[in-house]
Amino acid sequence: MAGPADEKPNAPTATPKGLVRAPASVRPPAKPGPKSLIGSTISERYKIERLLGEGGMGAVYQAEHTLMRKRMAIKVLHPEMTRLPEVVARFEREAMAAAHIDHPHVVTATDFGKLEDGSFFLALEFVEGKSLREVIALGRLELGRALHIGRQIAAALSRAHALKIVHRDLKPENVMLVERDGDPDFVKVLDFGIAKVQIGELTAGDVSQAGPGQPVLTQAGMVYGTPEYMAPEQALGQPVDARADLYALGCIVYEMLCGVRPFDAESKVALLGMQVTAPMPPMATKAPDANVPPEVEALVKRLLAKEASERLGDARELIDGITTVMSQLAATGRIDAVYAPPPASRLGTNPGIISGIGPAPDLSGVSPTVAAAAPSVPPKAGEGFLAGKAWMIAAGGGLIGILVLVATILIVLKGGEPAVDGEAGVSPREDAGATLVAPPPSTEQKITEAIGQIDNGNYGSGIRALEGLGPEAQGREDVHRALFTAYGKTGRPAEAMREVGLVLKANPALDLLAADNIVLRQEVRNTALLEGQPSASKAAVEEAWSLLTGRLGHVGLDDLYDIAYGRSGMAPGYHKARDRAQREVVKADRAKMSPALAVTVDLHAAGNNCGAVKALLERAAENGDERTLAVLRPLTAPRLHGSGWKKQDLLGCVHEGSLNRTIAELEARLRKR
Repeated sequence: MAGPADEKPNAPTATPKGLVRAPASVRPPAKPGPKSLIGSTISERYKIERLLGEGGMGAVYQAEHTLMRKRMAIKVLHPEMTRLPEVVARFEREAMAAAHIDHPHVVTATDFGKLEDGSFFLALEFVEGKSLREVIALGRLELGRALHIGRQIAAALSRAHALKIVHRDLKPENVMLVERDGDPDFVKVLDFGIAKVQIGELTAGDVSQAGPGQPVLTQAGMVYGTPEYMAPEQALGQPVDARADLYALGCIVYEMLCGVRPFDAESKVALLGMQVTAPMPPMATKAPDANVPPEVEALVKRLLAKEASERLGDARELIDGITTVMSQLAATGRIDAVYAPPPASRLGTNPGIISGIGPAPDLSGVSPTVAAAAPSVPPKAGEGFLAGKAWMIAAGGGLIGILVLVATILIVLKGGEPAVDGEAGVSPREDAGATLVAPPPSTEQKITEAIGQIDNGNYGSGIRALEGLGPEAQGREDVHRALFTAYGKTGRPAEAMREVGLVLKANPALDLLAADNIVLRQEVRNTALLEGQPSASKAAVEEAWSLLTGRLGHVGLDDLYDIAYGRSGMAPGYHKARDRAQREVVKADRAKMSPALAVTVDLHAAGNNCGAVKALLERAAENGDERTLAVLRPLTAPRLHGSGWKKQDLLGCVHEGSLNRTIAELEARLRKR
């Protein structure tokens, strides 16, 4: 685990990759005891074979699963570490994060348990290779290789972020390169020891608050991570989201291409200051002879933007950006053709290899055009790129495609269609060999594609595409639903609330009680509950209250009542939302409420006014529901006022039997429903 301002995050160390490290202030001296595990079998199935590495907090062993005959890595906390609740909680969090991400580019956790001496262990996928730190130490990486590695890291982040898991300590030490399916640089991301994990999200619970007894592992203002790769907001101790990981990846790509990090200083305080305020140094100043095209530098600069809102929207958008750049660079010969992604590829589209780069196909007897579309892999270590001719065929096919495209554009620019052949009387457009110019995509096609991007988790690109259509995309329920999802996933709650209103405007007859629309109501309610919270977006909160009291109709008023008097507002920390909801619901238009809610709210307003309560009893019996019963039952107790023999029951006019009869009638009616 990286503690506040890791002292030497990049120095060579014997600590195994992924081993949790404690801050120096709580790190006890290493003890030789755990080595005695060698030769033993823990949890009745893991036979410990050898020690891979050891640190102050624990050790990592190579083990064999005795039943499956499979090699595993077993991470074990030292027994004395179990006395530190935060260390144990972070260990458990690493286990949960690694177990749920389940992605080929992330080291997977398969088991978690406790030994007889009280120490905890974590069973991990065993990977054998080199850390990216070791590779960078040998010198800066070739452009295509660096982008290939960066794209795979982005794929791992995309999956983690989709589960609301933010790594927060991404650095070359936490990236392993292994041999897999002919790719010598297959990425494995590890060590989620200080990850920001919304546990409720993984267990389908409420992620907005920590559950009872769940420790708050990162307090406000605390700085956790590695300063050399730390986003500005992380360095300032502010809340972080997925974009902090994108910043760290920007630092890593910069370091792979230049051989040095963008920011460095002897003092960690000075280094954190540079992360917060200093602009990204041009790559030419760090590595004048490095092969870094302007489009690549621009992409890295976007990742290293000081404001999180100015970075790429999400990891999927980064994957698309890297893929586009790699395709262009391969077509122009700036990187080797083996790194060119397959046409229209995205990470994860190839079922065999998540990076989208599969084994090289047999290209013998295949036309250059077809060969250009065939995926390929980087060569194995020790082989030259001329070991096969596939790259030459692919490059030739790509060149032919570019020439055809240029010729087509010139024809269009010079006056549209060529003249009709007078002798044959045939237009080239009718001739089988003529070049056809495809019409531009329609608005409907653009909308369909943009919504598809959002459905696939590519939120940033989908948002830009729909926003770019302007008025053409306005007033459509499907567009506003997609934008609601995308804004919510990218930390833009005010825009998400606005889109809820636009969905309702586009479809005034929307059934808010239907299962498909529950998420709209939940997000509005959850946003309104943030009333008075310092970290909440005030614009989003106000928009949510506006929706509850108006545009969501009687369903919104039901949710408003739940905040005022139901379970939602009773949770700790929501008292400001509860108080506001009670004020809002009493003054709301009764005509817009359901009959049950209207009489229930009137009973609240009647208070101890016996005449007002008595006048409502008939309506309560006919229209009331469980909420009405919850108000009526406490009224059966005498409401005494005054002192001595002068005490009077304020609700005496309904205690003569009418109140009890109303409750009985209402209970009987509700049982029959």
